[in-house]
Amino acid sequence: MLALVAERPSHGFAVAALTAEGAEIGEFWYISRPMVYRSITRLVERGLITPVGAEESDRGPQRMIYAATRSAKTAVTRWLSDPVTRLFDIRAELTSKLLLLRRRGASPSRLVERQRVVIDEIEESLRAKEHVDDYLARAIYAWRLEHVRAARRFLDAVDVDSTRPAVRTG
Repeated sequence: MLALVAERPSHGFAVAALTAEGAEIGEFWYISRPMVYRSITRLVERGLITPVGAEESDRGPQRMIYAATRSAKTAVTRWLSDPVTRLFDIRAELTSKLLLLRRRGASPSRLVERQRVVIDEIEESLRAKEHVDDYLARAIYAWRLEHVRAARRFLDAVDVDSTRPAVRTG
């Protein structure tokens, strides 16, 4: 949410339109309209966004326009370049970062390469544990290793540059 407001001053209705089902962001990262407005309230309370004006609306009251603070914009830029460290969070968080980088017209190359390093570290950690005696623990580690492989294939499929062909599956 903060990353979307950090792109340009915006009102909640515009953010909700981007994150609605089937919309540019909502296609992959759906956020309900009530959640958008609750998030905006929290971001204002935390001093990360501030009201900068209002816009007339055809329906209902004026729409308050918010802008991200300088420190919030810096935090978003840093967050967008940081790889996701937990395997469980890769699908949602990494996809979100890639979508937001694309919206900014920024190359994902650096993030993808940094994410590969984290994936390699996660795989190394799991491989050290995969030969335990407990059958269930072995199965869980095998399952997590499959997630690592899927994450690696996903990174391969991200069109980082024109010299690396996308991996085709199926």
